[in-house]
Amino acid sequence: AGPNLIRSFILGMIGIICFGFLVYAFFSDSVNYEQQLCHTPFQCVVKHVLDSLTGDLTTVVGNDFGDFAQPAVVFWVDKWRGFRSSFIILTVVFWVYLLKGIIQGQIIDAFAEKRNLDDALKEDLEQKCFISSIDRFIFNNFPGEWEKRRSG
Repeated sequence: AGPNLIRSFILGMIGIICFGFLVYAFFSDSVNYEQQLCHTPFQCVVKHVLDSLTGDLTTVVGNDFGDFAQPAVVFWVDKWRGFRSSFIILTVVFWVYLLKGIIQGQIIDAFAEKRNLDDALKEDLEQKCFISSIDRFIFNNFPGEWEKRRSG
């Protein structure tokens, strides 16, 4: 489960970094106008990665004071706002719904696998001798022998 989790996280980070470069390419002027945060590609990508990990896309949507830009009412009339709204929706769907869900599912599966392994080990200890691994039903031919060997 560990390597799959690491691969999923790396895939998520690559996706977020790609979205960060798109933010720099298309939205750096509006981000600089609102917040003065995105002067170089590195600054823009790092800001986008940090915002994405916390689930806060105010860099693209508005400013830090809660003033959010309005989405496009009609996409084909106001193409810039429509493109920005589509980009934000795509980013949220990609990170929040897809990758975070996959990573949480892998974590849950890892704990379920560990619990199943512990249950199988406990079952094995209840059914077999700890020292010789002989099945407990073989000891039925020798009265009292299983009770001596059960606790080790």
